[in-house]
Order: sequence, then structure tokens, then C-alpha cells
Amino acid sequence: MGSNFRFAILLLGMVALVVVLALVGSQADRRLASLETLQRAPTAPPLRELRDGLRQVASGRTVYVPIYSHVYAEGGREQLLEATLSIRNTDLDQAIAITSIRYYDTDGQLLKEYLEHPVSLGPLASTDFLVEQRDEAGGAGANFLVEWAAETAVTEPLIEAVMVRVGGNQAFAFRSPGYPISRPGDQAQRN
Repeated sequence: MGSNFRFAILLLGMVALVVVLALVGSQADRRLASLETLQRAPTAPPLRELRDGLRQVASGRTVYVPIYSHVYAEGGREQLLEATLSIRNTDLDQAIAITSIRYYDTDGQLLKEYLEHPVSLGPLASTDFLVEQRDEAGGAGANFLVEWAAETAVTEPLIEAVMVRVGGNQAFAFRSPGYPISRPGDQAQRN
């Protein structure tokens, strides 16, 4: 009876181990699937679309944001990067309207218009737009032009890009601030 009892305990222990490993594997598969979904996310979370537009623009700008879809290292070899355009409304009380987000390549050619209609970004709200690592169309000199406006005077939003590369035992990240290049009315004065 002693050896049968030991065998039964051993068998029960092995079954318990298999169940635990199956549960751990299932959790890892779910985490990996959610990570893959995040990496494929093409654009920002939904923003509230402005149906009637702005009644009057009191503040706003066009902001140039350098993006690097790759950099050169190790004797000129391309190192592909993942880039995130981040737009943060820094105003405590007022929403801003994001009226246009355009992505250009190194040669200044428009690659993508991210918005079909202006959208609202509430007080202290943030949004981001992803340029995936495998998307190398922009090149080392790619950029975004972000246009925003508000009906009242607001604090300037923080608009910047963060570039990341993770691979093997190496990782690096850096940020690229946006540079205001126009104010409301600048376009009208040029025409």
C-alpha cells in the first residue's frame, strides 16, 4: 500500500503541475496577444469630432514635429525606429481642436493625412499617433505638421514625438519637440 500511495501522490502532483503550467501559458498567450494588438494600433484613441467647427479662432498654430523612422549607426546601417506623435492639451479648463495632422517624408512629400475632420481634445487630455517600426517610408527626415486651434486663449499644447528601438540586449529612446511655425491668420495674410 505504501508504494501505491506514493505513486498516487506523485501522479496527483504531476497533474497539478500540468494544470499550473497550462494556466501560466494561457496568461502569457493573452499578454502577448494584447502586446501585439498595441503594436499594430494604427492611430490614436477616438476623439470627439467637431460637428459645427470652430465659431471663431482666438489661438492656434501650425507645429512642425521632426520624426525619425530610422537613424544611421554602425557604419551607416539603417536602424529602424518606432515613432509616436504625442499631442497633450495643457490647458486646465478649455478644449482645443486638432484641425489637421499630416505626415511627410524626407523629400517633403505628403504620405498620410491622419484626420478627415477636426477633433476636440479636452482639458488635460492627450492623444497619440503611431508610425510603426516597419514603416520606413518617411525616412530619416520625416515630419508631422500638426494644426490646432481654440475659440479662447489657451495654454500651448505640448506636441512632441518619441522614437524607440528595442532589440536583443539593446534599447534606446529619444524625444523630438515640436516647433511652432505659424499663428492664426498667417495663412490669410500670405494669400
